[in-house]
Amino acid sequence: VQMSMILRLFQTSMELGSPQMALISGCPGAGKSTLVKQIKGPLVNWGGCIVTGKFDRAVRPDSVLSTALDSFFRGILEETKFVESSMLSFKWRIMDVVGSMDSSSLLGMLPNLNAWLSEGVGGVPFPSSQSDVVSPSAASSLRTKYMLCKLVSAMASRSSPLVLFLDDLQWADETTLDLVRMIMTDPDVGHFLFLGSYRDNEVDRSHPLTCTLQAIQEQGVNAV
Repeated sequence: VQMSMILRLFQTSMELGSPQMALISGCPGAGKSTLVKQIKGPLVNWGGCIVTGKFDRAVRPDSVLSTALDSFFRGILEETKFVESSMLSFKWRIMDVVGSMDSSSLLGMLPNLNAWLSEGVGGVPFPSSQSDVVSPSAASSLRTKYMLCKLVSAMASRSSPLVLFLDDLQWADETTLDLVRMIMTDPDVGHFLFLGSYRDNEVDRSHPLTCTLQAIQEQGVNAV
């Protein structure tokens, strides 16, 4: 997968609204992560929001995605540009989705999201609810996966397309891979690009990543 192809997929997700997916494979040191770092600038310049996570043998794999999302919202809390009027619709969408669910476990898993939403928007406070302090690994439950999926759908829009990059997918767990499948095939998710990288010498036909990609493609989503 080349940089130009990834940028074209991003443009397609912006213009057509359909979720797009690209996988970057290669041996260790082949430049997979570097390629993604190089495209961050153009994606941000086009209004994209980027969430990045990395699997590691020393970290519980089922905590990677929730940790990546919480880091993204920590960045929002630290960046004053996100309070500009251009981001109001972004916050309203998330408040609407989170407020429509019993989201205490989600907000407990994503404390920075909770802190950001508690600030309200446009003078309108976010309805406070008791957030449960939970481990990021709680994403294993079907309900929590559903909430994370709907959060992603709210984050992604034509004005702020979302890119999710997960590195070293050869170490991904089945729970996270199933959540990726849910996101890619959810009819409410649009203007979304999933990027993943993995070591192809560690992924064979029976690997969970291979099985997940096959399941996603069988539901009509093209993976480059």
